[in-house]
Amino acid sequence: MYTLYHFQISCSSAVKMALEVIGAEHKTVVVDLFEGAQHNADFLAVNPLGKLPVLVDGSHTFTQGEAILIYLSQKHKNAHLMPDLASVDGMEALKWLNFVASSLHGHFTKIFHPEKVSTDHDSVKQNAEEEIVKLLNFVSDRLAQSPYLAGEKPTLADLYFAVILGWGQVLSFELFTRFPEFKVYKQRLQTTFSQSETLQNI
Repeated sequence: MYTLYHFQISCSSAVKMALEVIGAEHKTVVVDLFEGAQHNADFLAVNPLGKLPVLVDGSHTFTQGEAILIYLSQKHKNAHLMPDLASVDGMEALKWLNFVASSLHGHFTKIFHPEKVSTDHDSVKQNAEEEIVKLLNFVSDRLAQSPYLAGEKPTLADLYFAVILGWGQVLSFELFTRFPEFKVYKQRLQTTFSQSETLQNI
């Protein structure tokens, strides 16, 4: 059984979704980021960096969300969350996963923690939002061509992007007004991955 260290509004939700889609038995340890639980000694003993997600599989402890997702997809290939990673389709899926996890997530981090960039918090947030909108336009163009980010079949990239959609709603980006196609896409994901309770609540 897996153990996932998780907080519901963090990127660890992508791992939670993957576990639910796979149908893997797991328990969840909630690390309340609002309460600063990531800095507690108990959690730092699990991950000295104080970051989520953390996945424990037997005697092995894994960090870094993107790596954890790929690990799960390769260990549970019957879930078909990623194509063969050595194929062109696999490269396309990895490209989109990296785009969401690095480019999009990185700019949201600036909004959540502008103090890590500059003392001019308002400027940091404004610049980050402008970049996010540009990137979301890029995603919108992609979804006009295919039902999922990597093509005709859903992949881990879509689960991670579902987390981004959740953040966009929380931050009052008027996300579904600006990008009504994202609402349709979200509904498509929720239908495709109906076994994921976390995704249903995004």
